[in-house]
Amino acid sequence: MGGSLLLVGLGVGAVLTPTETAVLWGLHHPYWLVAIAITLIILLQLSISLTGQLLHRLLKWLGRSPFSLGRWLLTKTTTPETSQEQQIATILQRLNSLQEEQAILLAELKKQLPNKE
Repeated sequence: MGGSLLLVGLGVGAVLTPTETAVLWGLHHPYWLVAIAITLIILLQLSISLTGQLLHRLLKWLGRSPFSLGRWLLTKTTTPETSQEQQIATILQRLNSLQEEQAILLAELKKQLPNKE
């Protein structure tokens, strides 16, 4: 009887605020209130865990980044830029050495084959 008087007193005199409405709804639906509270606690725990993992990965990456940057800079500065002329000269040199090896192999093959003359 006391709860209904409270509702009548609140309803007659003023408009209920959203907070008052939520409290009254929770008082009249206790099982739903417990289920919502448990769900909110689980979601809060998951969000804190995910935030912690993200922060851990971010700090780990920030700790490694100076070394990665240094390694990248060393590889960029230590490898000399070869010009196109140097690349062409290297290719021609390799072709000449392959041609010489081919000539040697052909001479060995001729020695191995019987004379048909």
